[in-house]
Amino acid sequence: MSSSDKPQVLFIAGSGEFGSGECQILDYLQLPGEKPLVAGLIFPTEGPLVEQARAAGLEVMVIKGHDYLTDFRELWRQPLAWVYNLGSFVRTSAAIRKKRVQLVLSLSFINWTGALAARQEGVSHVWMIREVLSGRTNWLNFFWGQWLASRLANDLSVRALLESSLAAEMFRRKRTREKSLILPPAIDTTRFRQQLPERRPGAPPAEVALFFSGPNLKRILETLGVISRVATSGHGQPAQPTRVSLFFPGLKKKRRQALKEKIRREPVPPGLSLQFPDFDCLPAGWIKFRLAVLFPGFDPLSRVVLESGLAGVPVIVEQGAASELVIPGRTGFIFEHQNYDQLAAGLKEILKYPERARQLGLAAREHVERHFDINPWKEKFEGIVAGVLSSAEG
Repeated sequence: MSSSDKPQVLFIAGSGEFGSGECQILDYLQLPGEKPLVAGLIFPTEGPLVEQARAAGLEVMVIKGHDYLTDFRELWRQPLAWVYNLGSFVRTSAAIRKKRVQLVLSLSFINWTGALAARQEGVSHVWMIREVLSGRTNWLNFFWGQWLASRLANDLSVRALLESSLAAEMFRRKRTREKSLILPPAIDTTRFRQQLPERRPGAPPAEVALFFSGPNLKRILETLGVISRVATSGHGQPAQPTRVSLFFPGLKKKRRQALKEKIRREPVPPGLSLQFPDFDCLPAGWIKFRLAVLFPGFDPLSRVVLESGLAGVPVIVEQGAASELVIPGRTGFIFEHQNYDQLAAGLKEILKYPERARQLGLAAREHVERHFDINPWKEKFEGIVAGVLSSAEG
């Protein structure tokens, strides 16, 4: 089938910086072999994901837009964003007409522009929703998100592809449940392994990677305190401080910088050395880490769990959507919201016992390779797209 005969499909990203769904779609579009569609991507900002898409030769547009939903502290931004996004709605609608797009797929629920533009142009729309708006740390988003997610997913899409069973809880109403399908995340395991440098022989690294999908300074400081207590327990002050690398995937550059400055102004907990590497250092940087600790927010950070597993790095994840990817005690550990005793127990088992950490990492790699490779996901996804396009033609 020639390119002119293939359906035009437009993917609407939620971020140009980071997004688990965006990373997965980029993996899919870069797979070798012919695709049954012609893809275009629209990003709301410039960023590393946009650069990656361009480098891969993909068709990319940047139509500036803001998040339709925010957390409680930035509630005032929502009506301003909705007004600002009128411009992005007009430009996206024009792109749909110009390219004769037959299907629009939105990769994030905090971006409604693609859904609204598809409806305006009479084009089928599919929502790929990874966010969990009903989490304990997103109580305002529970108030807005539960109602909006159900209503908008029903009115503005023909399908809702949900990344986790926890996300599916937002779609329990019959009218949206019938349109919903759980499609777990995936990663191009072959391509990722090619980007990993070989580990050098010798003692495993002791460095800890912390991932926060949000700017909660209090939780960051509390977590650093827990790591400090574990690192200095049993043997007093360690000869070498435990290095902790802090990552804030998804936060815009200005917010990341402001958060880093706040952390730097706080006393460094005993036995720790803090680092603030760019997220771009991954995946090559995974070889430095003994473990990764994840605090999901809007984005469940499922991509980080999969990358960590393929790198042989066990994870400790706060209970939620991302924890569905972890086998507790085998590939990593799960701790309940604000249960720092559970977090400390997992940290101790991995930091204090290198052989145990190695076993967890090997099991995590096998688990991801066996259950989350993108090739089986590709077949399911393309089957869903074909079904939606066939229904639209009918």
